[in-house]
Amino acid sequence: MGVTLIALSLLGLRDGRAQATSRPRHALSAAILQRAARIHWTPALVDELIDRMPKVETHVHLDGSLRPRTIQRLAVRQRLEPFADETLGRIRAETVVDKPLGSLARVLRIFGAIEPLLRDPESLEDAAYRVIARADRQKIRYLELRFAPALNTSSHFSDEQALRSVLRGVERGRRDFGVDTGVIICLMRPFKLVSRRRNEKMLDLAIRYRGRGVVGIDLAGDEAAQPLSDYRDFYRRARLAGLHTTVHAGEVPGSPDLRTAVNIGVDRIGHGVFLSQDPALTRRAKARGIFIEVNPTSNVRTGAVRSLAAHPAKRWHREGVPITISTDDPGLFGIDLNHEYRALAHDMGFKPLDLLAVSYQGIDALFATEAEKRRLRTRFEAEILATLDALARTSGRDAASRASVTSSVK
Repeated sequence: MGVTLIALSLLGLRDGRAQATSRPRHALSAAILQRAARIHWTPALVDELIDRMPKVETHVHLDGSLRPRTIQRLAVRQRLEPFADETLGRIRAETVVDKPLGSLARVLRIFGAIEPLLRDPESLEDAAYRVIARADRQKIRYLELRFAPALNTSSHFSDEQALRSVLRGVERGRRDFGVDTGVIICLMRPFKLVSRRRNEKMLDLAIRYRGRGVVGIDLAGDEAAQPLSDYRDFYRRARLAGLHTTVHAGEVPGSPDLRTAVNIGVDRIGHGVFLSQDPALTRRAKARGIFIEVNPTSNVRTGAVRSLAAHPAKRWHREGVPITISTDDPGLFGIDLNHEYRALAHDMGFKPLDLLAVSYQGIDALFATEAEKRRLRTRFEAEILATLDALARTSGRDAASRASVTSSVK
């Protein structure tokens, strides 16, 4: 039995062929497989792996990243209701979704109270900077942060000023923490929330700032309120201008957006939960290399899936559908990316090698340059190997301790 097959067996994978179907396009190296196979994996060591391994994050909303304490501070500084005079506990009760609400629309209503806090340059820059600071603590090496400038403007504060404030925040974060960042501009639906003309202006802004911090566009908002097909021309313009594209699709039942997304050739699909109900469309998405941005906790709390165990992510990974793991709205859901990887490990059946593979293949999903991706792969390889060496030493000490206890009992 070869070294690779031994590693696969010890890590809970059925055989070499099964692993091959679930490997990312840039597979884990033999060195990683060999070192992972030496470790006697326990739940504690899996948690330590998650804390220490390098990661990327592709689906994070700026407004959904505000924590209760940040909301309180911004509200007090700006004297904005309803949070300026509320206790931290009350703010947490009103802005953190810690249990399933049953529908996406119910979750989205919370943003109406949060958005007014982010309508000045200082607040936007500070919020973006704090996202990067928290990313560094989670070993996130590259993060793509998305927001809709049209929701963060006022009569004296333009879309472009909002974007430049966010870009200043992430650049300051890059300098202080070394986390590379790309900004995704969200178009918004329905048109009665953000008009076609305002969406056109946001797209113009994204095109103007391509290569200056903006890496792509998204379509966010209530998927049930207006179909992606009404935004097809926006996506055509974005692709012609060289922008990457993603879209919130397959987050609510009965939506036609998944088929539209595959047909127009987006680079990634946000959520995509109901893709699992259409095997033929899933195969088409896989063949086209469309990544699914998986947000497990978000999908449970918006009612897209009934439980973490019922989430299709493990089946996608096993079948070779490319996925990347994100938090969606870490402040709103009271989570971080390590929490989501623990959900994969403890609730969704992902083994240690699966976790590493998903983290590593996330580099392929990025709207980054090929040079940036090569640099990240080199960094990930070194950091993963160092992490596995450290865990192997811990595992060895634990094994020696167990042997000593057994010997003394005898």
